[in-house]
Parts: sequence; structure tokens; C-alpha cells
Amino acid sequence: MRLLPLFAVLLLSVGTPIQAGNTDDALVTLYASFRDAVEPRFDGAIADYSPQAMAARHAAALRHQAALEAMDDSGWPISRRVDYLLALAEMRSVDFQHRVIRPWARDPSFYSTLDIGWGPKIAGAFAPPVLPIEDPVALARFSDSLRAVPALLDRARANLTDLRRDLVDLGIAHKRTEMRIFGQMERNLAGYHPDLVPAAAAARHATAEFVAWLESERAGASPQSGVGRARFDWYVRHVLLIPYSWEDMRRLGEREYQRSIAFLRIEEHEHRAVPMPAPVTSLAAFEALREEADAELLAFLRDRDIMTVPDYLVPPRNEGPYVMPVDRDPASSGPFDPPIRRNFFRETEDRDPRPLRAHNVPGHLLDTLNRARDDRPIRGRERLNFIDSSRIEGWAFYLEEMLLQAGFLDERPKAREIHYILQAKRAARILPELNIHANEWTLDEAIRSMSGRTPYWMEADDDTAIYDLGLYLRQPGLGINYYFGKLQIEALLVARAAQLGESFDLKAFHDEFLAAGPIPIALIAWEMTGEPGAVADMRRAPPLPDR
Repeated sequence: MRLLPLFAVLLLSVGTPIQAGNTDDALVTLYASFRDAVEPRFDGAIADYSPQAMAARHAAALRHQAALEAMDDSGWPISRRVDYLLALAEMRSVDFQHRVIRPWARDPSFYSTLDIGWGPKIAGAFAPPVLPIEDPVALARFSDSLRAVPALLDRARANLTDLRRDLVDLGIAHKRTEMRIFGQMERNLAGYHPDLVPAAAAARHATAEFVAWLESERAGASPQSGVGRARFDWYVRHVLLIPYSWEDMRRLGEREYQRSIAFLRIEEHEHRAVPMPAPVTSLAAFEALREEADAELLAFLRDRDIMTVPDYLVPPRNEGPYVMPVDRDPASSGPFDPPIRRNFFRETEDRDPRPLRAHNVPGHLLDTLNRARDDRPIRGRERLNFIDSSRIEGWAFYLEEMLLQAGFLDERPKAREIHYILQAKRAARILPELNIHANEWTLDEAIRSMSGRTPYWMEADDDTAIYDLGLYLRQPGLGINYYFGKLQIEALLVARAAQLGESFDLKAFHDEFLAAGPIPIALIAWEMTGEPGAVADMRRAPPLPDR
């Protein structure tokens, strides 16, 4: 879509109010209109994040939010009222993104031209292709995207008017990786699509110039990269719909860290004569270990009637180790190339993958498969701005300890120790995430805290430490969602068991929970128990704090 002329942008920003009725159909129609209104507009292969385009997008989002808030849903059934609040939270997330996070103006990593997993990024980022590209449509699309990189980075420089120092440092590191990938692409294209070699060279050169520009701008960037404590509180409660404050999370997070370390030390004492398994040193050994773990896990879930395991929940074969963005850097060696360099998660999985397979198979994989089968017009869509991550990561993290308590690791004491090491690591990053968003710690201080308090296998230069806290700085709430999502699921289990008494069934609980879809857990709890709990307060949001 072509860029709108300025007079059209101004008309959109002061557009007429949106009228909506009070029916289910009106809610679905309004939500669909909202999602269309906030989709990025393209000029050729380049998404438009100019100040004018962002002002128009924000204005359109606010008009849809006002129309939604004018609806009277008080007489609707709970399931539809849940959909209403889900739509409201998503609209608020867009408002917060425009008023506070503003990645197009603050965050150089937002302009990732390559889709290699850094986190939030521009629409239109593309993955490095597998060569040769046989499909003419795919080849044309790749060619357009590659040729657009220099112009896109020119626009990025114009849009990045509110740079933040920690985000600049992340952007420099990310863009250096992209620069090396473009260099590799330039070499590889010569043998398959030589007409695209100049475009890859131009993309590499433009990325190098962008890095140099960031380096020149770093000294003038603001040292405060977080959203501020009061705004973080508002966002967690009224967008993520998590019923805890910054101070609640600080206190509970420290308690979780203490609990994890205490149980780890007890496990270590009990099995102190048993050596920790050495990590595997080949891809074949890794795949064999993981396939064995997956088969045991799914059989355990079925045999113990813990949850329904659908026929379509089939772990992928030859999935390979967990790949982080830095692993895609041509400067990095392969996962088992000597000398083997393992990040924190590789250290755990290469020894025994069972704790993390609980997280990934009945956790993330099942959620992905279920979403693909969900045709509900609001719940079935992927949420904007990761506001479903407390449910997604909370469920996956909950599964780790739930399965440990159910006996899955009883015959594997060192896997139990690995579980508590993983749990301690997740707890160790809660305080750093809170403090970087309160602007009390820099990103480096946060990384040193998390790496220093993780009991094993993590140094301050660990790829996991840098990736995790960089991502959580760029998108508030993503890290705390693991533990505080798990906490909400446990609270819901207790409430549901109290309601049902002796008729409570764990399998039925898990199946009902999953059937609600990947939406904020407070909404699932309302639907499952009939009790709104903190939801009523979450709906009535006070004005967003100034800072």
C-alpha cells in the first residue's frame, strides 16, 4: 500500500468516532476493524513507521477503544465478556506502545531487517533464505525485501529521535550480526542468484553505516531505557491483566528464588554420590536423548491421566538444539563443532532434556497446534504485543514443576537437580527485569545480577543472559510472565478444587484450562470459576501515569 499523503493522515488522526452496537456481532466486527486499522502500511517493501503514520495508527486505535468502552456488556454471558476484556486489553497494549514503549523512535533493534529472532521488529523482516530459491514468487519477494534494506535503514535513522543508551548498545550488537549475515548471503548468492549479489552487498554496507551512526549517537542517548515503575505497574495490571504490583512481584520473586535454591541444595545433598551426567557431544546423541525424553513424557501424561494428549501432538524429528539469534551469526560455530560452546539452556538439555521438554512439548508445541485449530474470531487470533505471554509462558513453566511433583523425574535425581537449576534461573531474572524497568539498574547491572545468582552454567557473557534481559527490556513483562503466570494457574487450580470438592479432576482441569485458549489467566479464571476476582478492577483503568 502506498504512503498516505499528509492531509489524509491528518484526517485519519481526527477521524469521526466509530459507532458500535452491543451485540456479539458488533464486538467481533469492531475487533476485526481494530486489527485492520493498526496493521502497518507499506510503501513497496517498506513498512511505514514515520511520525505521521504512527500518529494516524494511534488515533485509529483510540477511536476503536472508545467505541469498545461505550459498549454495555453487563448482560452478556461470561465467555463473551471475557472476549470483550481481551479486546480491550489488546487495544490498551497498542495505546501503551504508542505512549510509552515507542520502539520505532527509541529501539534500533526494532529495525531488524532480518527475521532471526531478536524479538519485537518491523513488519516485513525476512528470514535468510535456503538457496537456491526455486519458487518465482518467493524469489521476487526476497529480492524486493533485500533491495529495500538501504532505504529502510535510512528511514530508521529519521524515525529514531528518542534513542535510549541500553537499547542503542543492543542495536549495535544485533546489527553487527545482521551485517555478517548479509556478508555471508552475498557470498552464497554468487553461486545461485548472482544478480542479487549487488543487493546483498548494498544491504551489508547500509547495515555497517547504520552501526556507525548508532555508535556516533550513543553518547547523546538517554540513560533511562525502562518504562518507569508506575507505568510498569499500570501495564501489568491493565494490559497483561496480572493481579500483582511491582512490589508484589519483587517480594514473591525473591521468595521463589529462595525456594528454588533451597530445594536444589536438598536434592544435591540427597544424591551427592550420583554424578551429574556429562553433556552429549554429537547431534546424533542429542537427538536420541530428546526422542527418548519425548516418548517418556507423552506416555507419562497419558498413563497418569494428567491431561488429554491429542493425536496431533507429535514432537518434530531432528529438531536440533535450541537456536538463539547469535547462533545464526556466521561468526558462530555449529552446535557441536569443537570446541563446543554451550549457552545455559544447552548445558541443561545436553545433559537431560526432560525438564525443558515438559516446557516445550505439552507447553509451547501444543499451544501452537491448538491455536492453528482455533477458529474463534477473537480468541483464535495471535495477540498483539505479546499480551498472551503470561498464559503461554506461565503454562509451559507450570508444567515443569507440575510434572516433577507428579513423579515424572522420580527415577532421575540429576534431572530433578536440573529442574531446580532452571527454576532458579527463571527466578533470578525477576528482580533484574523489575529494576531495569524501574530505571534503577542498567542492562549490564541486570545481566550481572541474573548470571551471578544462577547457580550453575551461566557467566555474564552467556548468550542466554544477554538475550533474555535484552528482550525483557525491549518488551515489558515477558520475563515475569513465566513465574507469575505459573502462580496464577496454581491459584486457579486451588480455587477450582475448592469449588468442586471431591469431584475435582486434574485432567479435566487441564483440559478446561487449555480449551479457553491462550488468553490472560485472569480471564480464564473468571470463565472457569464464574468469579470475576480482580478482573473488575482491571477493567476500570486509571489514567496512565506520567512516568
